[in-house]
Amino acid sequence: MRAASQACAVLIVTACVAGAPLPATAETVDVSGVAADDVLNLRAEPRADAPLAGALSPTAGAIEVVRRSEGWAYVKSGNQAGWASARFLVPARTFEGGKPPSPLQCIGTEPFWALVIEGDRATYSSPEVKPVTERIGKIQQSRNTNIAWRVFLNGGPIASATIEGRQACSDNMSDRVFPFRVHIETRDATLLSGCCDVKR
Repeated sequence: MRAASQACAVLIVTACVAGAPLPATAETVDVSGVAADDVLNLRAEPRADAPLAGALSPTAGAIEVVRRSEGWAYVKSGNQAGWASARFLVPARTFEGGKPPSPLQCIGTEPFWALVIEGDRATYSSPEVKPVTERIGKIQQSRNTNIAWRVFLNGGPIASATIEGRQACSDNMSDRVFPFRVHIETRDATLLSGCCDVKR
């Protein structure tokens, strides 16, 4: 009888534990909207006047969110942890299939140019060149990271574009921070640099 009672007690405890709510699966986020020369502060508590607990770069990504509280998120990144303002956090971008996100809009200044990569085609334009759309021939992903690619075009004035993700790229014309950096090479071996973002 005593053994049976103990067994029942174990079953009850097990049932209670099993019925207890499990912690939510942690989400993953990237830093967004922080100036290239600034950082996202981490606080010891979810309030702006709490002591500093660390800082994240404006390009920090794949950050784990442990929990949220009224506009704040408790995050972990490497050996850093603390409360970050949730308005500077966006769902983490994922890159699959060995290709950059699409559609991707890239721009450069002085000289001004634009490159839009969408699906299997890319369109280049500048004040001197009317929009030229060409088919993408090959996309080469970096061998040691999944956030860098080289895109080769079959024809037109652009030979290739090398794109790097999780950057704090500035167009030198505005306060906007772009999450991708690009270097394009023309058919006459001219190298142009600029910034990209996912086209919305």
